[in-house]
Amino acid sequence: MVKVAKRRTHGGRQAGPAATRLARRDARLPLRVLLIALVFIVMAGTVAWFTSRLLMRVEPPGRLAEPALLTTVPDLPDTVGALPAFERAVTEGDRLLRQAIRSGASPDTVGEMAGRLGNLYQANAHGELAEACYGLATDLTTDNPRWPYLLAYKLQERGEAETVTPLLERTVELEPNYSPAWLKLAENRFKQGKFDEARASYERRLALTAGDPWALLGLARLAIEIGEWSQAESHLLVAIEAAPQFAALHRLLATVHEHDGHTAAGDASRQRANELGRFYAAPDPWVDGLIAQSFDVDWLLLNVSRYALLDPDLSRLLFERARSLAPEDPDVYVVLHEYVETLEEARRALETAISLDNSHPLAHMRLGELLYRQGEHDQAVELLDRSIHLGTDTADAHRYLGLALTALGRLDDAVVALEQAVARAPGDADIHYSFAYVLQRAGRQSDSTRELRRVLELDPGHELAERALAIGNASNER
Repeated sequence: MVKVAKRRTHGGRQAGPAATRLARRDARLPLRVLLIALVFIVMAGTVAWFTSRLLMRVEPPGRLAEPALLTTVPDLPDTVGALPAFERAVTEGDRLLRQAIRSGASPDTVGEMAGRLGNLYQANAHGELAEACYGLATDLTTDNPRWPYLLAYKLQERGEAETVTPLLERTVELEPNYSPAWLKLAENRFKQGKFDEARASYERRLALTAGDPWALLGLARLAIEIGEWSQAESHLLVAIEAAPQFAALHRLLATVHEHDGHTAAGDASRQRANELGRFYAAPDPWVDGLIAQSFDVDWLLLNVSRYALLDPDLSRLLFERARSLAPEDPDVYVVLHEYVETLEEARRALETAISLDNSHPLAHMRLGELLYRQGEHDQAVELLDRSIHLGTDTADAHRYLGLALTALGRLDDAVVALEQAVARAPGDADIHYSFAYVLQRAGRQSDSTRELRRVLELDPGHELAERALAIGNASNER
């Protein structure tokens, strides 16, 4: 008999094959559960990661959140009526900025590109678009002082003093030697009533730009605000000595004189201010230089004259840009004649302007004036008369017409022309002097003397009038 080995029993019963399999399965169950759980955890983590990437657009370190950033880039402006060159420039600038964002360029790179696009917008009278670009540039860049400064410049135009001050403070922190920023910071703090801080900023401007009339004007205004009238006068007198043609200084000095009861001095200062004309803002290279990116020919030409004395190099740059944008524009050549070195060059420029537009009133007037100086009086009369009929009904047009008529011996017509000139500029001493000259040539000595006295009322130091009056008096005595 074959002996069968006894199997161990569980609970007093013998374990069969099925029970053995169940026991083995039960032993492996915890391991399977663990593996399944791990698989689900990994899958859940993967799904969550991809979901977060899709929903939140979490970018790798060093990259920007593309969709959110693209929404801050302003839409392209309406370019209807603009030069095609401007449309191409802004379209390309916008494209490159968006491309940089999509490609994951660094924040500084994107910020610089946004700032440059803002420059283009500002130079072409799209202020809101420029502001948006400067805001983006300021947020993204860390070490370029121009973007917070230019953003402050745009915001200051709207009177947002509270927003402007920290931007200007950031500017001078990054570039402490840029004096226009100190001037703007001083002006902004003055508007906020922060007088001590304003004074410190004006003084910092003066330290960087010795004798600066705009800083001295600001200190004078500040002194008046706190009742220090003598200090205000001191600042103004120093400034006038350095910049005697600065009208705003004379106008504020008139206020000081009137406060002190010096009525005559106040009247003289106010008259001087009126003679000098409009107020000019302080030079600001970061802003002024943007004009060179303008595609507006009229704006470029206007600033050619403005910067002729302030910044001759910039003036020439603006002119050349205007000429390159509009080589067939007669206004370009009217402006050109003022900056050439010889009368012949000026004449050719004006003749070119007239050849491009035979109805250009100013070109006719300027060429008439030039030909009068060259002794070509017949042509001068023809050109000046035509300019008046075309619309340049100005004091100078009538004045030079009268002088040219006088040279031709047409004295009655000349007197009529000078009467028209005086009527259009009654406060101009030189025009009254020309009238006195024509009246004298016409044999109307008493009327001429009257006009000479009027010249000296308007300009007590007019040497030609003094000499003519002395000669007239001497003749009468004989």
